[in-house]
Amino acid sequence: MTQSTPSNPLAPKEMKELKRVYDQLCYFADKSHSLQRLKNIQAALDEHQQSMASSMRRRGMYDASFTDDDERGGGTTGSCSMQTSSFQNGRGKEQEQDVKIADLQKEQKELKKKLADIRSRTVQHIRPQDTAAALKALGKRTTKKEVQDMMWEVDEKLDGVIDWDEFHLNFERNIRDDSGLEPASFYHMVQFMIYDNDNNGFVSIDETMNMLYARVGREQMETTITKLFGGDDGAPIKEVGHQGGEIDFERYWEVAVREQTKNLDKVVSEKLGKR
Repeated sequence: MTQSTPSNPLAPKEMKELKRVYDQLCYFADKSHSLQRLKNIQAALDEHQQSMASSMRRRGMYDASFTDDDERGGGTTGSCSMQTSSFQNGRGKEQEQDVKIADLQKEQKELKKKLADIRSRTVQHIRPQDTAAALKALGKRTTKKEVQDMMWEVDEKLDGVIDWDEFHLNFERNIRDDSGLEPASFYHMVQFMIYDNDNNGFVSIDETMNMLYARVGREQMETTITKLFGGDDGAPIKEVGHQGGEIDFERYWEVAVREQTKNLDKVVSEKLGKR
């Protein structure tokens, strides 16, 4: 494997997204658990905030009922005692919840610091375990041998890791390859992650169009969109995924590999026909 410098640099938007994915993949195995835990913590904090808003509304209604009773002079000792007891029980539960929230906020702060420490490491690169963890997060199970093969596609220096220059070069080679000869398993993963700019595990038609148009133009963009989101052999686009018009990594991988195989078969047939 020999290293060369890519020509015709990527558009600024695509370069920005490529760098985002590279940063995401560096030490992915170390970051993935913390990132997932942060999502769970944030969901719990959001739920607590909604609960607090509801509690404040109930408390306002409780205070208003006391005011009405006082003005009418119709409040009884028994009813007031029941209301007070109910209010105190509610406050006790709120205090317990406040302790849990404080613990979650403390954990959130610690996890953010841990992630910041990982991101600030002097040397940033992608290791085999990072590639394996990223594929697992995308829903694709792979063997150790398959991960090693993917790393080999990109690892120009043969030092067992992928740095930015190698990552960038591999991407450039693949987007300019019309023959299907360029090893592309790692590239397929990266391209999906570029399209999936909200990191929800799906790519939408809009996300894909935004990235493809500047690179390949309208005609080729529409062809690619139909292949990815339509059925086989140019069938109409399917409404799949959480919001419709979305595909997951399994579908993307299937189409990408199939198209690469078609290109390779075409090149081989043309060469055999010239003999």
